[in-house]
Amino acid sequence: MTRVRWLLLVLFALSFTPLPAAAQTTERCFSETGFCISGPIRAYWERNGGLAVFGFPITAQATETVEGRTLQVQWFERDRLEIQADGTVTAGRLGVERLEQLGTPWQQGPNEAAKPGCAAFPQTGYQVCGAFVDYWRRNGGLERFGYPVTPEFQTTIEGKTLSVQYFERRRFEFHPDQAPAFQVLLGLLGREVLNGRGAAPQPPAVPQPPAPPQQLPPSYNNCQADPNAASAPNFPVRIVGVDKGREIVTLQNVSNEAVSLDGWIMCSIRGNQQHPIGGTLAPNETREFPGPQGTIWSNNDKDDGALYNPQGQLVSYWNDPNP
Repeated sequence: MTRVRWLLLVLFALSFTPLPAAAQTTERCFSETGFCISGPIRAYWERNGGLAVFGFPITAQATETVEGRTLQVQWFERDRLEIQADGTVTAGRLGVERLEQLGTPWQQGPNEAAKPGCAAFPQTGYQVCGAFVDYWRRNGGLERFGYPVTPEFQTTIEGKTLSVQYFERRRFEFHPDQAPAFQVLLGLLGREVLNGRGAAPQPPAVPQPPAPPQQLPPSYNNCQADPNAASAPNFPVRIVGVDKGREIVTLQNVSNEAVSLDGWIMCSIRGNQQHPIGGTLAPNETREFPGPQGTIWSNNDKDDGALYNPQGQLVSYWNDPNP
């Protein structure tokens, strides 16, 4: 084989060698707090639940000393995300830190045998039961929340008496007034711990609703492509995002009045399918709406989302950024 022919074969083979994906460096900014996320922290935030799990960012990414280590960290309403020395992103141990701030540092529990419907953790001596253990298991378990460091108990948070339980990294709260799928919520430990340190960020600005835009003519056509996509007013409700992999749509009421979603239609344009929504959104409330069993949103192709009111008028349009 000649030298020229050998070089041509090598170049031909290299042309099919996959190149590593470029790291995500673009910023995603939030007018609600004025802060942005990017890089590994943005990727982790978006991949692991986004707004519902972590809340909005309340600081910029910065260097901090965490438990004797110098790390890049960023604070969120419900969490602190940390970039470790090996590049992985982890959640901070805010549950433990908040208990210390309250003057009730965690102590080893009684380490009793697990009761029915509970899981026992000899590492800390506590059990997790009922809705809390179901949520812990479904949403990341030990890696995301750590071990329980208190029993379940009642306390008052923002004027409400709630059942809560602290974990190394989070606080679970049981809200019986919510729909069953949303009764377990994560406490605002990011804000609370920063407040406790005396470095409280400014409270998030409540966005003022724009003047009601001119309504579009009815254009709903069985979830087909909408001719008014570029003119959607995104008012009084906007599509915050669509997690296609988890089949979850997130909507926000951007007005100062409650909005009933009864009779509204949320469309997957690619598949011409409806994603179920309903209930009432309180003013400025953001809520996730999980889909039914099966697939509505396409994970392999661009799949935009469109929201219609009962009159068939386009209210909000979501352009899928991942074609």
